[in-house]
Amino acid sequence: MSDRDEAASAAPEPDPAPDAALDAALDAEPVPEPEPDAEAPLGAPARADVSWARWITAAVAVVAVLALAGFALVQWIGAGKARDAQARLEADRTLRLEISEAAHNFAQALLTYDYQDLPSARAKLRDLATGDFQTLYDQEFGGAMEQVIIKLKAVSQATSREVYLADVSETTARAIVVVDSQVKSEQAMRVVSDSHLKLLMIKEPDGWKVQEVTVLGAAKEQETPLGDPQKTTPSPEPSKKD
Repeated sequence: MSDRDEAASAAPEPDPAPDAALDAALDAEPVPEPEPDAEAPLGAPARADVSWARWITAAVAVVAVLALAGFALVQWIGAGKARDAQARLEADRTLRLEISEAAHNFAQALLTYDYQDLPSARAKLRDLATGDFQTLYDQEFGGAMEQVIIKLKAVSQATSREVYLADVSETTARAIVVVDSQVKSEQAMRVVSDSHLKLLMIKEPDGWKVQEVTVLGAAKEQETPLGDPQKTTPSPEPSKKD
């Protein structure tokens, strides 16, 4: 046997194990890869989060709009009530001013006269009184009183200082008027302070008129003689209020 044959016989035979393992791997069926879940498509969780966020945003927006609308409604109702209250106050104030002005003018006209022009004084008073009062005034003061004023050459100037109202309605009211007056005649100067007149006011188509007058008295009266002292009359005691 040659050396070459000995070397070939001495060399180890190749191990068949790797080839067998390779053949087994090739013969084995491939393991299928997992298929995507049909019920959970790719990206579904992200889209669900976006939809939920949008719903919340929309809900918040709706709540905000409703809140603003409710606030605006409350403000509108409150403003309407405030306007109505203000209108009522303005109407009441206007009504009281009209009555006060009529009472002021009447009291001043009642105690203001000039013996040289009594018809003018009566005409002015007639415009401020009802027909009932005019009739009573003519009966009580028309004839005899005018003759006394003319005989004494009396001139009276009155000033209405304050007017107090009570029981005010759309058609009637009561008033207390505080008046100062000064009457000058040939015999004396008579000053009356704080005369109180109680008036019943009636609303007529052409304005507020006086229907009744009650003289409540004066706080102070002072008379100063003029001319011949022997012809002057003593000063009466101050009248008292009821």
